[in-house]
Amino acid sequence: MEYFNIIQALCRSALSNPSSALIHQVDRLKAALEKDGKTKEAKSLSSLLETANSAFDMSPSRIEKSFIKWKGDKITSKTQIPVDKETSTPLAEIFFVEELPVELPIFSDNVRSAIESVVVEWKEYDKLQELSAHPSNTCLIYGAPGTGKTHLAKWLAKQIGLPVVLVRLDGLMSSFLGTTSRNIGNLFSFAEKHQCVLLLDEFDAIAKLRNDPQEVGEIKRVVNTLLQNLDSRKTIGFTIGVTNHETLLDPAIWRRFEVQLEIPKPSFELMPDIIKTFFIPLELEDVEFKFLAWCIENASGADAQMLAKWYKRAYFLNKDESLVSSIRKFSLLNSGRIDQRKRNLLLHSDDELKSALLNDERYSFKQKDVASLFGITQSKLSKQMSKLK
Repeated sequence: MEYFNIIQALCRSALSNPSSALIHQVDRLKAALEKDGKTKEAKSLSSLLETANSAFDMSPSRIEKSFIKWKGDKITSKTQIPVDKETSTPLAEIFFVEELPVELPIFSDNVRSAIESVVVEWKEYDKLQELSAHPSNTCLIYGAPGTGKTHLAKWLAKQIGLPVVLVRLDGLMSSFLGTTSRNIGNLFSFAEKHQCVLLLDEFDAIAKLRNDPQEVGEIKRVVNTLLQNLDSRKTIGFTIGVTNHETLLDPAIWRRFEVQLEIPKPSFELMPDIIKTFFIPLELEDVEFKFLAWCIENASGADAQMLAKWYKRAYFLNKDESLVSSIRKFSLLNSGRIDQRKRNLLLHSDDELKSALLNDERYSFKQKDVASLFGITQSKLSKQMSKLK
């Protein structure tokens, strides 16, 4: 369908902040496409609508009506953030609800379902209270760098309708004896007095194994302070820890988190959709997004975002350059984002690259796909490949 990429991008952008009227109109468009036999296009809108309906049902306003008002003061632009007494450096950064991300990063259905279950708990706050239960108040998000963990934590806060007090724990470390523990205490005291989500980023900076022989006694005292404060906040607010190095965490830290959510690197099935999101407003064919996913296989979502930024610059400077030629340059300038085997294929002859794409069982490129990538006819490609046999 001509221009459907534009229509899909418009729907995705609009549904990032859904309303009942908007959902209804996109649903009408989906029904019209189904009637015209455009099943592929209708299916893609169905996926967008499913996500939008979940987001609408769990919007902050609806959740706020459901659960009992939080105790504590509201954070405003005039609220004094605690500082390190030795250096006067702020110990946290405040993100107000309107500054938090609207869209959930693209995850697998299983991960998305698990995430939404956390929000549903807050939606049903009153009912849980009737059962002498309460929503999960602590959540540890871990996984490889660049997989959207901090973005996800902020999105969760958006759904609950509370500002984020973001703390990068490596910034709390002080060379002064006892200052680090005092900083932690001051931060938790601040969070307990205000309506907020406490987001502890780079959690592994402090929460290390207490029996690590290379660590001094001060670190062990710091970990104990952190454990005590996590315990005291457990029934007061919502605390999220984020780490790239979960193996460094003390086992006692793990037990403090009711939800322990691993965010994996994107699968090869998800990567084209992730890349497509970052490429907006540029339009590419589906096979081109598939080729880009092949190039950065096993990379993170942050790598996909970097690829998109790089390609947009390259496209603006030279619109006539082919995608394959541009990505060859990208592989030279971003060697750490493309594995060695893929980079070698990209930097060798066209014939070797074409052959590798056609023989890749996971991505299943067809001859017409590869021919379009290289701007040649399918018959010409077939002749070229027959010479290699």
